[in-house]
Amino acid sequence: MLEHMLADRQSNVSSLRSLGHDLESVDLDPTQQRDLQTSLDECMDRYNTVSDVCVQHRSELDRIESDVSRYRTKLDTLLSWLDVTERSAIMMDVISADVSAVQQQAIQQQVSSCTSSRLLVR
Repeated sequence: MLEHMLADRQSNVSSLRSLGHDLESVDLDPTQQRDLQTSLDECMDRYNTVSDVCVQHRSELDRIESDVSRYRTKLDTLLSWLDVTERSAIMMDVISADVSAVQQQAIQQQVSSCTSSRLLVR
């Protein structure tokens, strides 16, 4: 948006530069002419600085948008995995106090986790 605003002002800055050059041809004393040129140069320098900063910020925003997109993709994958895992955890039986039953449940959980992981990779 700022880029568009600066582009819109480019014609104003060009007109200001032309006006400054036209005024230089008018019979002004050297002090007035120097002040006019100094003001014109300062205005152009400020405009160029703002324009350069705008380009730099746009570049930074583009880089950040790319980073956010990659992060979002990774986060979506993790959230999908969490949803599947949560659903399978809810469906699981309560852990027994019997050692053999606990071992069997641990094996079932490992198999279930591997299956969930394979689904996410595909």
